[in-house]
Amino acid sequence: MAKTDFFIPSLGDEFIDLRDSLPGDAYHWSWERNLSQVNFLAIHSTNGLDTQRPEDIALDHINRNGWGGIGYHFLISKDGMVYYVGDISTARANVANLNEQVLGIGIIGNFTNGLVPTTEQLDSAHKLCEFFINYSALPNITSWDKVRGHKELPNQTTNCPGETFQNWRIQIVEGVSESADQKNQLQSQVDSLQASLASVNQQVISLQEALQERDEEISELKKTVSDTPIYRHTDTTLTIVGAFVNLYKFVFPPGKVA
Repeated sequence: MAKTDFFIPSLGDEFIDLRDSLPGDAYHWSWERNLSQVNFLAIHSTNGLDTQRPEDIALDHINRNGWGGIGYHFLISKDGMVYYVGDISTARANVANLNEQVLGIGIIGNFTNGLVPTTEQLDSAHKLCEFFINYSALPNITSWDKVRGHKELPNQTTNCPGETFQNWRIQIVEGVSESADQKNQLQSQVDSLQASLASVNQQVISLQEALQERDEEISELKKTVSDTPIYRHTDTTLTIVGAFVNLYKFVFPPGKVA
C-alpha cells in the first residue's frame, strides 16, 4: 500500500489527515508512482460552493465521475484548513494526461467572475507549497516556478483555477501572512510619521502665534515711545550749549593764541 506520512510544522493543527476516513480509496487508486516523477504542484479550484466538505467532493468524484476515490491529493477549505485526502504516492486524477507528474491541490470554491480564494486559503496554500519545495522526497520540486495553475500545465484546455489566478498566485508565492505583516509594519510607520508631522505642525502654528503676539507688542511699544514728549521735542539746552561751543571754535581756532 502506498502510504506517505509527513508533518508540516508551519500548518500545525491546520493540517488534517483524512486518508483513512474519506469515502473511496486514498491509497491504491488510481495507481502508484515514484515521487521522482512529480514535476509540478498543481493549483485547482474545486468549482463548487465554498461550503463543500472534503466528504462531499470525494462522493461527487466517486458517484459522478465513477472514480475509485477523490481526484486531489489535498483540499484547502475557506477557513484555511488543509486536508490530506489522497496519498502523494498515488497519481490520483486532476490533470489530464499528467497525473503522474503533479500533486493536486484543490482550493475549495469557484473563482470565476472576479471571485478569489480567502486570505486563509492563500496563506495555507503558501505554507503547503513551501513545504514541498523544500521536501527532499520530491527532487524535481525545487522552486516556486513549479507551482502552476491547472490551466498553465501543458496541453490543458481548462480555465481552472479561474481567470484571475495570476492576480492571486503571487500571494501563494509570497505568503499572505508575511505580506500582511509587512503592510501592517509599513502602516504603523506611516501612522507614526503622520503623528510626528501633526505635532510639528502644531508647534509651528504655536510659534507663529507667539511671533504675532510679539510683533503686536513691539508695535505697541514703538507707538508708546514715539508719543513720549521727551522724544517729540528737541532738548533746547543742549542745542544752546552746542551753539556756544561752535562759536568758541570759530573765534579761537585750535592753535591760535587769544
